[in-house]
Amino acid sequence: MLSIEIAVAKTHKYASRDSGDTAETVERPTGGVSMVLVDGQGSGHAAKSLSMMVSSKAVSLLKEGVRDGAIARATHDFLHAYRHGRVSATLDIVSVDLASQTILVTRNSSTPYLVRRNGAFELLDSTSGPIGLYRHTRPTIDQYPIDAGLTVVIFSDGIVHAGRRVNQPFDALKCVRESFSPDALAPELADGVLEAAIAVDSGRPNDDMTVAAVTIVPVEAEPPVRTIRVSIPFTR
Repeated sequence: MLSIEIAVAKTHKYASRDSGDTAETVERPTGGVSMVLVDGQGSGHAAKSLSMMVSSKAVSLLKEGVRDGAIARATHDFLHAYRHGRVSATLDIVSVDLASQTILVTRNSSTPYLVRRNGAFELLDSTSGPIGLYRHTRPTIDQYPIDAGLTVVIFSDGIVHAGRRVNQPFDALKCVRESFSPDALAPELADGVLEAAIAVDSGRPNDDMTVAAVTIVPVEAEPPVRTIRVSIPFTR
């Protein structure tokens, strides 16, 4: 038996109360689950409102059973028409699709992402840009057969840009290869990569940061109980 493990770790830009990154998960009507990550242009309240609007559009289409590639295109068309090509956002959809027995990674982003196959991580670039700016923007789509140990880690550009202001750019691939065991699970990866990126920014993130990890884990046969755990610190 296999289990889908999903974890998200995020923080906002230093001295900003709102994060322009939004991450959501949704069950797929044909079986499986999708994780959506949106990074709105800029930071603060305006970026948060933008990312929430874009993610809501993508999630609603996922619930209706629309295919991931079509969702990316439709969400782009919506943002481009609504804001007249003046505002951008990055959009990542990672879907564990039980109907096709694959993991789909659909992206409109300039940041790379990590995939672990056969116990080894590799860093893959994206060839698509953000949504919202140009009329004929298309997503890049990668597909992997579901297998035990398969892992996908995506992140917003705050992770990629970490450390640049002190001339010590963060290397996500080096981080996961040197800091984690070959069978590290999604919560450990998401928390650990975010913690390492914050550290190279001297504890003061220069941008909103989000790390989302999806892992396929072998488990012993057990009752089909699904769990979701959420931890959100806040101040009053």
